[in-house]
Amino acid sequence: MEDILVPIVVVGILFLGLPWLIFHYVTQWKKNGGLTVEDEKLLDDMHEMARRLDDRLGTLERILDSQDPAWRPRQSVDRAREEEWRRDN
Repeated sequence: MEDILVPIVVVGILFLGLPWLIFHYVTQWKKNGGLTVEDEKLLDDMHEMARRLDDRLGTLERILDSQDPAWRPRQSVDRAREEEWRRDN
């Protein structure tokens, strides 16, 4: 009797339990896969805040450059590339 019960349980798990588990989580993933409206608004707000902070930092650097050109020790290649990127964007 025990020899028959083990294969039935294993077949039941493989052909019923495992596919149900996979389909359950695929369905949950599809249902919750996208951003909510609140998430999109928060992301937009954070992007706008980052843009404003970048503008403020650029303004401060221009003011400091005009008042004291030697306030930075020296510009590295990375810093020059960063400023070039800021001007382009």
